Amino acid sequence: METKPNMRNFFRMFVFVKPYKIRYILGIIGYTSQSFVSNFIISMFMGGLMAAILNRSMSGVYGALIRLAIMLAIFMVVVAASVYTYVLTVARGDMNLKARLFSAFVRSDIERASAKHSGEGIAAINTDADTAAEVYGSTFDSLLFNVQAIVFSLITIFVIDYRLGFGAVGIGIAAFVIQASFAPALARLGNQRLDVNAQGVKAMSSIFGGGLAIRALGRQQKAWRVFDVENGKLKSINLKEAFIGMWQSLFTTVQGWLSLVLVFALGGYLVATNRLYFELLVMVPVMASAVTDAMSAIGTNWAALQPPIVAAGRVFEILDSVPLEAERKDAYPQHDIWDGKYNLSIKDLNFSYQGAEGNALSGINLEIGENEMVAFVGPSGSGKSTLLRTIIGMYQRPDMAMTVGNLCFSEGDVQGWRSHFAYVDQSCKLFDMTIGENIAMGLKGQATEEQIKKAATEAFADDFIEALPDGYASNCGESGASLSGGQRQRIAIARALVKGAPVMVFDEATSALDAESEQRIMESIETFRKNHTILITTHNLHNVVTADKIVVLDGGRVVEVGTHEELLGLGGVYAGLVG
Repeated sequence: METKPNMRNFFRMFVFVKPYKIRYILGIIGYTSQSFVSNFIISMFMGGLMAAILNRSMSGVYGALIRLAIMLAIFMVVVAASVYTYVLTVARGDMNLKARLFSAFVRSDIERASAKHSGEGIAAINTDADTAAEVYGSTFDSLLFNVQAIVFSLITIFVIDYRLGFGAVGIGIAAFVIQASFAPALARLGNQRLDVNAQGVKAMSSIFGGGLAIRALGRQQKAWRVFDVENGKLKSINLKEAFIGMWQSLFTTVQGWLSLVLVFALGGYLVATNRLYFELLVMVPVMASAVTDAMSAIGTNWAALQPPIVAAGRVFEILDSVPLEAERKDAYPQHDIWDGKYNLSIKDLNFSYQGAEGNALSGINLEIGENEMVAFVGPSGSGKSTLLRTIIGMYQRPDMAMTVGNLCFSEGDVQGWRSHFAYVDQSCKLFDMTIGENIAMGLKGQATEEQIKKAATEAFADDFIEALPDGYASNCGESGASLSGGQRQRIAIARALVKGAPVMVFDEATSALDAESEQRIMESIETFRKNHTILITTHNLHNVVTADKIVVLDGGRVVEVGTHEELLGLGGVYAGLVG
């Protein structure tokens, strides 16, 4: 993802701290003013002390010390409050930024989400977001800090002597130009770093997720080489950044020496020619040094700000381009208060995947009655899973004509539509939490222990769960790695059952079960027919013999519809599948 620095993205980043704008502004002003204020306090103290010493006045010395103590006490209280306020608002801004990114990924259209590698989302929420947050955080406060130092120090110097002020400005501009010249190179390296980090996370995610396959294939060395390549790219970027940093540091040091020498020389000349009081000369180097150091630092800050601006562009590319699923509160009544008939109607449904040639589904027309069991069968790639996912609202197109009862898919929000369906697919994805928590995920509210156990019992999972040392408190591991395939599938079915949706969808949901467990699950599904509409796909055609309706798909089209006996009598595609 090649993104160039764009100042519009710089300003857009402040939207994440906008809810706390007053506290943020007050906090960052106080936080970034502390160096100038401390320099001003010290300069005032040094001037007063020098005047007292020249006048040989001990009372003047004591007075200068007392004023210093009072100013420092007030300064410390104000700085402490400012730092706390600023750091807190920046942290909240970071939370808002990551929450927006996470929401974009979670609520994104399933086609876009499926096309993205999980590592890209992880890299965006961590690396890109953390880097982009420097726009309103650490890098920006350094920039503002130096701008303030320049303004207030120049005011002080110009009040003392305008010639010293112009001298400090000239030296400072030269320092800024030199340091800012490094910005383009740092921007390119920052963008490369973000790309390499994203690719590295993607690679590591794939390697860790495929740990069993890598070991079984004996490809640990190849996995190491993948890591080593990405790590080598980072090493190269680090070396280039270190080389640039070396020159930045060298120029900063030389500029500091030259500014001190030149300002002292000019000030000394003015004192020698009676154009400047000696006690004022003591204040000038501190302020002049602050100006030149700050101008040099602004150049450095500007260069350092390029990677965060690039990262901000990557963040907004995601936020601006990810199509979110439609949401509209109360567009559909929830299934627990719906008292209509759950007749499912599909008319002239066509569907194609984004960027694909041709339709995955063409001319689908179906009428499914309430509490019917409908099986979808066909050869591999015929569109069975695509049709079921379309029915439950995973894919969205404006011309999809689907209704449940009197509810139209195209008129409401997709979350409300999905509340009427419970879905189990062959991947049976589990989360890294306890078995009980995984089952409870099926219920929008808080699931009771009784509800969880009831669903597990109906899915024939209760026996093996209770046999585990920690029972329902046993952790499933990442993607359910601590359980067998059949156990994961039964927990996934229990999770669907606890939802209590009126339409239950099983997409090869028994594929990982042994024959006995599969038979028990199918018997359980038979009992659901009393109160649920059942939609099921399976390669085991023995499981669909009793279905009220069998829909045969081939090439994304419905080619036959009927009961088991009717379709066998046709001697068509279904009869060929049965063999």
